[in-house]
Amino acid sequence: MKKILLSFAIACLTFISIAQNSSSSSTNNNNSGTNQKPPPGIPMQVEPGTQPGYKDPIEIYKLNPTQPSKPFDPTKVNNYPFYSVPGDPTQARIYKLKNGLTVFLSQNKLEPRIQTLIAVKAGSKNDPKETTGLAHYLEHMMFKGTGNVGSTNWQRERGMIMAIAGLYEKHRNEKDPQKKKAIYAEIDKLSQDAAKFAIPNEYDKMISMLGAKGTNAYTSNERTVYVNDIPSNEMEKWLILESERFHQLVLRLFHTELEAVYEEYNMGQDRDGNKAYKEFMKALFPTHQYGTQTTIGEGEHLKNPSMNNIVAYWTAYYVPNNMALCLSGDLNYDVAIQMIDKYFGNYLPKPVPPFKVTSETQLTEIQRREVFGQEAESLSMGYRLPGAKTSDITVAKLAAGILSNGQAGLIDLDLVQEQKVLYANAFTYELTDYGVFWLSADPREGQTLEDCETLLLQEMEKLKKGEFDEWLIDAVVNDKRLALTKSYENNGSRASAFVDCFIKGLDWKYYSSELDRMQMLTKQNVMDFANKWLQNYVIVYKRQGEDNNVEKVDKPQITPIEANRDSSSKFLQDFEKIPSMQTAPDFVKYNERIKTQTLNSGVDVSYIKNELNQLFELYYILDMGSENDKTLSLAINYLPYLGTEKYTPAELQKEFFKYGLSFNVFASADRTYVSLTGLESNLEKGVELFEHIISNVVADKDAYEELVKGILKEREDAKADKNTILNAALFNYAKYGKVSPYTDILSENELKKIKPDALVEKISSLTAYKHRIFYYGQKNMEDVLNVLNVYHKTPAQLNTYPVAKIYPELETIKKEVLFVHYDMVQAQVVFLSKDKLFDKTLMPEARAFGEYFGSGLSSIVFQEIRETKALAYSAFAGFSTPANTDEAHYIRAAVYTQADKMQQAIEAMMEIMNTMPKAEEQFNQSRMAVMKQIESERITKSGVFWNYESAKR
Repeated sequence: MKKILLSFAIACLTFISIAQNSSSSSTNNNNSGTNQKPPPGIPMQVEPGTQPGYKDPIEIYKLNPTQPSKPFDPTKVNNYPFYSVPGDPTQARIYKLKNGLTVFLSQNKLEPRIQTLIAVKAGSKNDPKETTGLAHYLEHMMFKGTGNVGSTNWQRERGMIMAIAGLYEKHRNEKDPQKKKAIYAEIDKLSQDAAKFAIPNEYDKMISMLGAKGTNAYTSNERTVYVNDIPSNEMEKWLILESERFHQLVLRLFHTELEAVYEEYNMGQDRDGNKAYKEFMKALFPTHQYGTQTTIGEGEHLKNPSMNNIVAYWTAYYVPNNMALCLSGDLNYDVAIQMIDKYFGNYLPKPVPPFKVTSETQLTEIQRREVFGQEAESLSMGYRLPGAKTSDITVAKLAAGILSNGQAGLIDLDLVQEQKVLYANAFTYELTDYGVFWLSADPREGQTLEDCETLLLQEMEKLKKGEFDEWLIDAVVNDKRLALTKSYENNGSRASAFVDCFIKGLDWKYYSSELDRMQMLTKQNVMDFANKWLQNYVIVYKRQGEDNNVEKVDKPQITPIEANRDSSSKFLQDFEKIPSMQTAPDFVKYNERIKTQTLNSGVDVSYIKNELNQLFELYYILDMGSENDKTLSLAINYLPYLGTEKYTPAELQKEFFKYGLSFNVFASADRTYVSLTGLESNLEKGVELFEHIISNVVADKDAYEELVKGILKEREDAKADKNTILNAALFNYAKYGKVSPYTDILSENELKKIKPDALVEKISSLTAYKHRIFYYGQKNMEDVLNVLNVYHKTPAQLNTYPVAKIYPELETIKKEVLFVHYDMVQAQVVFLSKDKLFDKTLMPEARAFGEYFGSGLSSIVFQEIRETKALAYSAFAGFSTPANTDEAHYIRAAVYTQADKMQQAIEAMMEIMNTMPKAEEQFNQSRMAVMKQIESERITKSGVFWNYESAKR
């Protein structure tokens, strides 16, 4: 492997998805021996939590195995009662098992995969007051295995874990700092001994073996959700694994994972948005847990955790009658519910502790708060609403849509398009007990946050007085229907909707018919709602300045543990023996899926039929971008603020919105896309408007001057943004040097000298350049061609593209360090090394490298940096594949850590990057995981065309 260029900046710690990956190895499963006794003076603590009624899923399978060569016969499946809603686009069936487990199933045969979400109706609002952050930390621990998974000798490990729990209680109750430190040294020592029996990330090894993707979990105020996207032919093995996983909580490798949570907490201290959100919720909910308890928890509570409280929480809430399995994908309803009952039906229900809602007193005056940080200024303001089960929430969503819908809302037209603020929007934030009507804004240069507040309040007054067009109600509802239709093409969106319905305790018929109820609302309903609920508010001004309230959680002393990479449990060995049904991969034949014809003008039109719904996509594609012409992006950014002789800018937005259409223009480095999307029935009207704008746009000097001011303000804001500094500016500097696509832009003087008429000419001449068209929709090819032949006018001879500027990539032939200072508690370090120019033969190795080495819970990087050494919350590595043949592959790695651990983290990453650990069995499992993913992956819908475009490049 080449020597690695170090390119790093002190910047913010970003989340890494807990993605699937593989590993495992040879057998070392000695379950003999006696329980390990705790050290003298430390009482035995509670047993690890276990689900009553649990039966070993491997044994259940052995008694009634599924034959891979003979799939379930649906005619022989037991009938289970279910609930469904006529006309439901998701075709959801909702079941309730005898033990109270709720099951949502939705069939979508677009690809042979299933999105699975396992939801628990409990989150941070259910945390004990003395140990906040518990629900989130428990989520982390649910990946650590059970007595059967993740241990070479559970009997001996169990006693040690119980003893560690006792030490944590002793540590939590001790007030003397030196004694606490001594107790933690005992915890660290005993954790070393317990880790000798642990097999880190064995759950992830097994889920990866199935070909799972997107393995993750998340916790919020009132939910904890576990995520997997699996091949449909592996559903039973997934159920076997999840049944095992959820039957028992084992707090294995507790203190190394605790270090990761410390990192996550410190990361939040460096994010201005996190600080503003926390202050906002505290002010809006001064007594309810929404405001008094954060999901990440208080720093003091994280430093003094209670394993006993975590087990008690799990025992109370992780019960079948408080959980839901939400599945969408290529499934058979009858077979799926029988399988779920087979592996989860034995769990016994138990009463769930009732949550006592703390009633908030009415806001009698405006609550103003300030937070400080280095990032650009912004404001958040919100009004407290009733909870998700109330009819007022539906009116709130409509009201928010009237204010802000991205096109024709009051805020969109009056503030954003008129360039009175840099950015603003409105939306609703729904929770079970209360909701929030939320507004936000970013100021322009020279504008105060108080100015933004005044402008938002003016729009709120219009809402209260009914100063908006009546037709906007129907248009907002139709826009929401369109967005929902589009989202339900995706399994993840369907499953997420089921989770949302379950957590809020709503009936699916009520949940799925909300837009029908919204359609019946009137202007008076909106006005009444606004005047009742939108009175006093909470506002948080996020100002630029030094924050003196940052509370860093210091790392404890943690001794690295062994990865035990060559060990595996008996459960894993048995799991591997369960056969899988094979899925034949599907390789797209582009010439069969994409039809191409030519317009009368000679422009090629590519066509793919939409078999799913009544939506269309239309694109004009030009093979030139900002590298061909630096003013092209400027012209495109100018367009939304312009009208024609027939329409004002606002009227144009209203016209598109009325017809359920959306118009966009985008320029990348080497491509320009002019797009029209929306309702199939309005295609012709959309193309007519589309072409009218391009051909008849009129310059506006004042609008251009405001645009330039906005661009300059955005550039200043970018200089204060940690992610932009590292991932855009510094990364491009490391890759290209001082002159890069990121820095080679129009200067302030150049921007001010450009004539608006010249930009309008550039817009009008877009379709005078060589271009091609792509259509995805339900109309037949002939009808689409007829519409385009009528409205799409081009000159007889199309222009050729300006020559593109080339930015040579630097060679990484020596070690080099790039450093940017940013005042924060975290350090973000990126490693970058250039390889050869694009080589398609490297693509299999690149994917295998990522699976085995670079990403996911069981990857080498994650195990070495986070799991065994506790050096970082997030660490990953990858081998990139460039977009074009004249660009190079890159090795890119990153480790996001506390500043005082940066040196150790760099050394650890360099060691494994230059001397990759070799685990043969783990590598073979990674390779098989990639193959299973490929077997079940499908290129579908308009993605066929875009995949073809990428392949050509």
